[in-house]
Amino acid sequence: MDRLMWEVDVPIERVGTSERGVHVFTGLAESGREARQAAQRVWETALLHTMAGQDVPAAAHRTDWSARGLRPGWDLRWDQATHKGIAR
Repeated sequence: MDRLMWEVDVPIERVGTSERGVHVFTGLAESGREARQAAQRVWETALLHTMAGQDVPAAAHRTDWSARGLRPGWDLRWDQATHKGIAR
């Protein structure tokens, strides 16, 4: 199966406030389900690196999944995440 470019939009909320937003992940995947799994995997990896005081890994290519610009104190609502294919 061909891999397509996907966008995964995850609602975020700042703990203890009414602030809301969306964190956007992009990368190649074969399906929307695989895209959501890839987005969550890079977020978990970024979180672990941050907790260990290490730099968040950067993507090797613009089509690779990565988690940049994560905000401490913000919760990602994976149960409300959406995905869509994007033209590249």
